[in-house]
Amino acid sequence: PAQEALILAVAAANPRTVVVLMGGGAILCERWRHRVNAILLLWYPGQQGGEALADVLLGRVSPSGRMPFAVPTSAEHLPAFEPRAASVVYDLWHGYRRLQRQGQAAAFPFGFGLSYSTFAHGELQAELLPETGILRVALTVTNSGPMAAAEVVQVYLEVPGREVERPARTLVGFGRLQLEPGQVQRLELAIPIQRLAYFDEGADAFRLEAGLHRLVVARHAEDPGLAVEVEVRAMQLGT
Repeated sequence: PAQEALILAVAAANPRTVVVLMGGGAILCERWRHRVNAILLLWYPGQQGGEALADVLLGRVSPSGRMPFAVPTSAEHLPAFEPRAASVVYDLWHGYRRLQRQGQAAAFPFGFGLSYSTFAHGELQAELLPETGILRVALTVTNSGPMAAAEVVQVYLEVPGREVERPARTLVGFGRLQLEPGQVQRLELAIPIQRLAYFDEGADAFRLEAGLHRLVVARHAEDPGLAVEVEVRAMQLGT
């Protein structure tokens, strides 16, 4: 509470306030996040963290990190937690998959991250290659902003979900590109077909569900993104 009070006092005095968070997990910031101009999650940066922080804040380097988890707007959106339990069993519904299922928007979604540059995605193509066990996804990435920066292209899967209940959207692949201003590059990702499958306990094997599978290139788990559909036939992938 004392730190939050300090943030609110500083932001009231100067709206051009940047809050730098140092930590190794999600930090709820609903009380103050709309009062400040920017938030930078520093993680635990080590000995050179101060110099790295200065490089980002002063614009020498564009930030390019992406959230490996979703930060909720409330602790009530998280799974139950019992710190004294001898064991805990979590099902499929945790993290951004749980928020999607509950219809809760995250404060900062899985995969979220800002940059000092802007990027455009286009010419998205997807091709299923069963003989090689690969789903090939290709797209064009353009740095349309003012400075060199890295873009992290994220590919999410939306399945028919008729055979078993599955997450509305799941990350199945990603790629990172470092681009100069105005540079255009074609990115190809080879995604294992098994990432499109679900595990069939009865058959003790992974199974592809027949039907249209939607692949979305998005900047985070809640971004509408750029989509392409692939027709998939039912298939057992083995044990």
